[in-house]
Amino acid sequence: MQKSKNIKLSLNLDNRSYPILIEPGSINGEALRHLVMQSGSGNCVIITDHHLYEIYADWLKTLKVIVVKAGESSKDMSVYESVLERMVKFGISRTGAIIAFGGGVIGDLAGFVAATYMRGIDFYQIPTSLLAMVDSSIGGKVAINLSGGKNLVGTFYQPKAVLIDPTLLNTLDKRQWANGMGEVLKYAIGFNSAFFEEISKYTLTDIMNDHEILLSIITTCCKIKIELVEKDEKDMGIRNLLNFGHTVGHAIEAHYNYEKYLHGEAIAIGIAIKAKIAFEYGQIDGNELKQILDAIRQYELPVSLNERIIKDEAQHLLSYIIQDKKRQVEAIEWITIKKIGEVESKLEKNESIIEKISKELLRI
Repeated sequence: MQKSKNIKLSLNLDNRSYPILIEPGSINGEALRHLVMQSGSGNCVIITDHHLYEIYADWLKTLKVIVVKAGESSKDMSVYESVLERMVKFGISRTGAIIAFGGGVIGDLAGFVAATYMRGIDFYQIPTSLLAMVDSSIGGKVAINLSGGKNLVGTFYQPKAVLIDPTLLNTLDKRQWANGMGEVLKYAIGFNSAFFEEISKYTLTDIMNDHEILLSIITTCCKIKIELVEKDEKDMGIRNLLNFGHTVGHAIEAHYNYEKYLHGEAIAIGIAIKAKIAFEYGQIDGNELKQILDAIRQYELPVSLNERIIKDEAQHLLSYIIQDKKRQVEAIEWITIKKIGEVESKLEKNESIIEKISKELLRI
C-alpha cells in the first residue's frame, strides 16, 4: 500500500472538473474560514448536522451555518424547503456558495440545495464520515428521498472541490467506521480483486488505528470511482455498476424507515444476498462466497437481516425494489457478481429478481 502523505487527485469532466484533495490534518477552523472567504467573499453558508455542530462549535459559530437533524430523515422535502428559506434569510446570492460539512446525508442535501437554489450555485464537499470520503462526496450525485424510496428526487451536480481530511474521522464511533467499510467492500468485491485481498488482511480496529492503511483505502476507492465517473458521468452505462448491493440495500433502508440499518450495513446485506444468489446460480464458487461473507463479517457488518421476517413483511420490503429508480418497465437492471473484483449488469424480469431475493430474505 502506498504511503504518500498528501494526495491530489482530479476528476476530469471538461469545464466541470475538480480536485479531490486527501490531506490529513488540513481541515480546521482557520482553513474553514479561509475557504468561506475564497468561495464566496463571505457570501457562503455551511450546511451541517447538529452532532457535528456540537463537536465543531468553536469553528462554526462565527460563520453562516445551517444546522439540520443528523440522519437520513433530513433528506426530506420539508427539510430541503426550510434550508432554502434559510439561504434567502442569509442573503446568499447567485455568486455565493455552499460548503457541505458532514456525511453522505449532508452532502446529498447540500448538493441538491446548491443545484437548485437560484438555478445553481457553487458548492464544496468536506466529508466527515468514512462512507462519504470513499464514495458519496465524489461524482456529483445529489438527491433527497420520497416516501416511496431513496434518492427519487435528485440530479447530477458536481462540486467545485472535495476536501478529504481523514483526521475528521477520529470522532466517529465503531459502528460508523463499519458503516463506511460497507462501501469500501463494494469497491473491493466489485472492482478490484487485489484491493479485496489487501483489505482481507485487516480488521476494523486496524483501519481505525493505522492512518497509512486508512489513507490508502480512501485513495484506492476514490481512484476507482473517478475512473467510472469520468467514463459515465450521468450514470447511463458503466457507472451504474457502482449500484452493486444498492438495489436491495436501499429497499432495506426504506422498509425500516431509515432507522434500523445504517446505509453501509444495508449495502453489506445487499452484497451478501447478491453473493448467495451468484453462488446458487453458478456464477461464483463456494470458496468465493465464503471469502465475501467472511470479509463482510470481518468488518463487523451484517450478512443478513437481524431477524426472521414473515412473508407479508418481505413483500413490503420487496415493493421498494419495484419502485426503485433503476426500474425499467417490467425489468430491473441487476448488478451481479462474475467473480471477486468484477461485477456485470443484467436486465432481469422483476418476477425473477423478486423470487431470488425473497428466497434469501425468508431463508427458505
